Amino acid sequence: MVATAPTKSLPSFKAAPGAGVAPDLAHFRRRYPETVAGFGALPRREQWLRRIWELETAWRADWETRGGARESGEAFVRGAPPAGREAEGEFDVVYAGGAAALLHAAALACAHGRRVLVLGGARAGGESGGVWNFSEDEVEELAGAGLFTREEVAAAVVNRYRGGFVKFHDASSRVKAEPLWVSGALDVALDGERLTALAAGRLERLAAKGCAVMKELRFVRAYVEAGRVTVEAEGAGGARRFFAARLFADASGADSPVARQLNGGAASARVRPSVGTVARGFARGAGRDEADFGAGEILVSTEDACAHRQLLWEAFAGSPARGDYTTRLFFHDTTDSPADKSLLALFERYFESLPAYKRRGAGWRVERPVFDYAHAPREVWRSRRRVTSERVMLLGEAACGAAGAALGGPGGACAAARELRRVAGRTDAALSCGASDAETLAAVCDGGSARVARALGLAEFMRPAAGGAPHAVNETLNALMAAMFDLDERERREVFRGHVSTGVLRRLLARTARLYPRIFARVREHFGARGALCWVAGVAEAVWSERKGGVKDEG
Repeated sequence: MVATAPTKSLPSFKAAPGAGVAPDLAHFRRRYPETVAGFGALPRREQWLRRIWELETAWRADWETRGGARESGEAFVRGAPPAGREAEGEFDVVYAGGAAALLHAAALACAHGRRVLVLGGARAGGESGGVWNFSEDEVEELAGAGLFTREEVAAAVVNRYRGGFVKFHDASSRVKAEPLWVSGALDVALDGERLTALAAGRLERLAAKGCAVMKELRFVRAYVEAGRVTVEAEGAGGARRFFAARLFADASGADSPVARQLNGGAASARVRPSVGTVARGFARGAGRDEADFGAGEILVSTEDACAHRQLLWEAFAGSPARGDYTTRLFFHDTTDSPADKSLLALFERYFESLPAYKRRGAGWRVERPVFDYAHAPREVWRSRRRVTSERVMLLGEAACGAAGAALGGPGGACAAARELRRVAGRTDAALSCGASDAETLAAVCDGGSARVARALGLAEFMRPAAGGAPHAVNETLNALMAAMFDLDERERREVFRGHVSTGVLRRLLARTARLYPRIFARVREHFGARGALCWVAGVAEAVWSERKGGVKDEG
């Protein structure tokens, strides 16, 4: 397998209490020399470094000072807004969040003529940009959502792959597996930034019909009454503004204040630190250390777990003519583990290891960094996570969780784009019949057969268990990949797209158990004895829910 670059011993940056001013370039150069050098040709290099620092500092402030404790404030309350604060506008739905909120709102407005308001912009990690990977079927669904014309979607296609693959390091694994290829799952690359800009333009042109986008406003609180919900937002200088709607939809992420409150106030217990770049100038070819513009690398590991984390790579090509190639390094973790979750330290590791993963040419340069903390709820294998309340619902990553479908599972704006037609249709139906109760809205958010993939919780097995052997993660995943070789192409596609049916799940688990009886010990390592029983029960419940059927998709 690919060699791994040596790792320097690098202490992560910890902001001093109350620190609010980002360090200067000299500080970054001293502590993160490989990162600063890697960003060398990047316009506004210091601004990018500060954005990464700001996101990391905000995450640390939450977890090192509050420790993920329960929120004391309320993101939504029952009752009227403060006296004398009249709503300055009325809408069918008010959305909060970045690109995911924008896409959902624009689809509802364009396809169903609803009045929508979007509060907020994209997250610091740049969720709206980069390549979105879809199947041909999903591209057709996106074109049929009523937001974009088929010509616009076709123009946003920047590349098509012959397939994608998964390959885990197996030098110390008892189970060996060749690269597992799948076609028809993630082999169409779309320009996400272009589609997001088109959606924003659609809403701007619908201003006369009661639609608006206010990126400068930040969601504060929702006041839920019998006949409506009033949304409070904060603007420049702390000015408060109020808007009335029939529904409020939060697409701010799985760790948003609304998501926390819906689930007892507890913060997300799972996090996926992720860093990478969109770059040009990689050596092209089909070799393992070359950039293959005709294939997607969905999940790749090049070493066993170390320092309480299993590092994983992914790589997807953009336009062959432009030479854009995205590589990311990330790991799945719990928020209270001892693993270093610093984005800046992870960027340093990324640039140290990148030459061994993908060979760079003489003209290699970074076009844009990508980075984020993606969150998922505790015990993602459970299917009972609350995503709705009266007149309030979660959408996008906030509803499905970042680790819902680990093998090629979407998150954020990409997940929103896949679900546009279905969610817009169900939202319009709920508005048409005047239904705003939690049960009806849950049907809007319900991902259908994706609930089985969420219950399976594959991301749980991509992090090392406490006291586990360094090779355990790769060995478990290699066993799973070996079992997938027995599935036909359609069934593999289901797994990679995060929609695992009952039959596929049964065959996959049975085959994995035969190949790797230790799988049961791995489940116990991750969840404990009681948790393992709950995991089995959660999978069974999801399977039963799927077999019972559900609300049919709209449109």
